Amino acid sequence: MPDNAVRDPREVFELLLKSLADRDLTTAAGLYADDAVVRQPFAKPAEVVLTGRPEIEQHFAVFGAAPITLSPQNIEVHETTDPQVVVGEWDNTVTRTTDGTTVTTHNIAVFCVRDGRVVWSRDYHDHAALAGLLS
Repeated sequence: MPDNAVRDPREVFELLLKSLADRDLTTAAGLYADDAVVRQPFAKPAEVVLTGRPEIEQHFAVFGAAPITLSPQNIEVHETTDPQVVVGEWDNTVTRTTDGTTVTTHNIAVFCVRDGRVVWSRDYHDHAALAGLLS
């Protein structure tokens, strides 16, 4: 895809998963609008709300420092009646790189994409499983 081409919501979602798995966090963060809002309602002990690309970049930096790798599979993208909104479902095999321990999590995220950038998302992950792997 040419650099100046605008990606549709499905392409944005798929590139985001690939970028996170590849640990290409610059590309991942660049998929978000400057004023994007990301909500993670199931995060513990409280919901996480990231407002603006700088907070999203910081969140990705914490992920980048974690001793884990992600391997997404079983990826499904569901289109909605709103052409800017897609629902992504996928499993991640998350591997702790220090000892090879793995956990598989199921994930669902709702993305609204305008002009090729995520303007908001609602991300539902198994934060307890991830915390257990990182403890």
